[in-house]
Amino acid sequence: MGTHRFSIEGMEYEVHVGHRTGDRVRVSVNGKAYDVDIVGEESTAERSELARAAAAAAARSGVPGGGQVRAPISGVVLRIEVEPGQKVVRGTVLLILEAMKMENEIFAAEDGIVQSLGVKPLQEVREGDVLVVIIPG
Repeated sequence: MGTHRFSIEGMEYEVHVGHRTGDRVRVSVNGKAYDVDIVGEESTAERSELARAAAAAAARSGVPGGGQVRAPISGVVLRIEVEPGQKVVRGTVLLILEAMKMENEIFAAEDGIVQSLGVKPLQEVREGDVLVVIIPG
């Protein structure tokens, strides 16, 4: 568990490895959430490799970095955990997005100040919609 920064082929990624439930781990890469299956018991090196693999997957999917936090999948905003003007740090949970009957935590990929919210509770969103805008600060 924890937040890590990785550089893969010159691109930087913010990876938050969340809680493990059985053989699944929630991993967030630049704010995009993934459920990752673990095969066997993982060592520290294997956890790092897992995070790198998730970052590579995010790179292939074109996850934008910085500023705008976008919906990684279509769903419904259950709760918003921040408000405009609030300072956040990497890994802060910004909101909870329900998709496919699962609650997905959407994390801040960088330190900053919440400039604006692009959504309201119970609002439906599509993949790529702007959820939150964070500015340096």
